[in-house]
Amino acid sequence: MRKIIYLIAVGLFIIFSACEDVVQIKLDQGSKILVVDAFINDLRSSQKVRLTYTGDYFSGENPPPVKGATVVLKDMTNNSSFNFSDAGNGDYTFNLATTDTIGYVGHTYQLNVSYQGVTYSSVTNLKRTTVIDSISVKYHAASTFEKEGYTCSFWAFDVPGPITDYYWIKSFRNGVLFNKGADLNLAADAAYSNGADGYPFIPPIAEGITPRGERFKLNDICRVEIHSISLDTYNFLLQVQTQTTNSGLFATTPENIRTNITTPDGASLKGIGWFNMASVALASKTIQ
Repeated sequence: MRKIIYLIAVGLFIIFSACEDVVQIKLDQGSKILVVDAFINDLRSSQKVRLTYTGDYFSGENPPPVKGATVVLKDMTNNSSFNFSDAGNGDYTFNLATTDTIGYVGHTYQLNVSYQGVTYSSVTNLKRTTVIDSISVKYHAASTFEKEGYTCSFWAFDVPGPITDYYWIKSFRNGVLFNKGADLNLAADAAYSNGADGYPFIPPIAEGITPRGERFKLNDICRVEIHSISLDTYNFLLQVQTQTTNSGLFATTPENIRTNITTPDGASLKGIGWFNMASVALASKTIQ
């Protein structure tokens, strides 16, 4: 009996050892796609549009930059144009004086990206934002479930009115954006859907400027920006958040992210990405 058990054990070892061979799977490379990242705002600071190609999924490298394009933003309401300069690294910038802006609430804007004889375009409207009243700070002692430090939250009201306002709340620690997928802090009016018109932002959104597990330290600077976004941009960012945090037991099938970049018929290079014009409210606080 012992010999039989021994022989079975040896046989199983041989079988499972044979299954440890590394299998190299060669994936087909898809066609390159032009990606447009154009989130422009009304702040009196340099504005940027970034152009890249899609990269290989397993490359582990940053997407290749697109150089030599022409990027023009047109204010269709007052018929003015802004030509962005090619920085040679995929960034196209427009420098502004501290007393100037290219964004006005209610104006309609068109973005045109011309590359290799093809012009990719998108049109959007600049929505209103709100005003940040203050930022509050709370100290947390170290415990089993929390690390020591400070959390920040903001106090602001949604703008009352007949339309639903959509916001992207960005937060920074010492100038560095919290930019993980789970850090996306979005609001419809003052909550997660319309119905909170004119109310203060609900605690999960107001306190969301300190992402879960993060802490500020003494002398850190917390900066908050509330960017106005369109309904289409709100749905786009929700999809981005879902796809970038899509893991675990209940993960869903990945899907293509939507785009509002129009590619002309017959173009050999497809363009995707997103264009949004935002009005921005901002506030900052030093932890003391």
